[in-house]
Amino acid sequence: MKLLILIFLMLIGHYCSKAQRLVFDRGHFNIVNENGAVRLAAENTYNSYLNTINNRLSDINLNLGAVVMVQSLILSSLREVDQGLKTAIAVRQIGSLVAEISSESAGMIDIAKSDPHLLLFAEDVSRQVKDRGINLFSEVSAFVLKEGENVLMDFEKRDALLKKIALELRVIRALVFSMKKSMYWTKMNGVFRSLNPYQGFINQDLRLGSDILFKSKLLKP
Repeated sequence: MKLLILIFLMLIGHYCSKAQRLVFDRGHFNIVNENGAVRLAAENTYNSYLNTINNRLSDINLNLGAVVMVQSLILSSLREVDQGLKTAIAVRQIGSLVAEISSESAGMIDIAKSDPHLLLFAEDVSRQVKDRGINLFSEVSAFVLKEGENVLMDFEKRDALLKKIALELRVIRALVFSMKKSMYWTKMNGVFRSLNPYQGFINQDLRLGSDILFKSKLLKP
């Protein structure tokens, strides 16, 4: 009886060892690794796009905050000098430029709400906009801190400062406008056409091919 039980247990152990045998399929292993690498690359690309889009939005907001702070700084300094100077032509011009920059920036953000990937096509311009806005605020604030409360009492320094601010704001306005237009036309023309530099040649080849087919039909008896 013991011998039968021992033989039975040995048979069960032999069967279980066969059932749990590991099989290494190199082809399947390579496919799994390739799929994992592709998925990882896709995730990295997606995260890179998200970071770029967030950076572009941050650039827009930083520039907008900088130009608004410049306007507030000038108005605050003028209040210390003369309340009437706040209505001067140069000051009103600065206010108008800031309002236009704010409007164009809001327009870009509205476009980006539905198509955030469009911000990828305005990377260089957005960086210039951010840098100019921050530099302008830094220069104006440093100048005001250096000269003190009565920085705008000297009309020559005041006029030079206001002209410089207006000039920089015009450049920023132009950059913001071009950035918005770039996003708008990319949306209208389609992302693929914007990414494909050979679209014009492809269209030309298609037209030539269609023309050849049309003429060949005319030549047939």
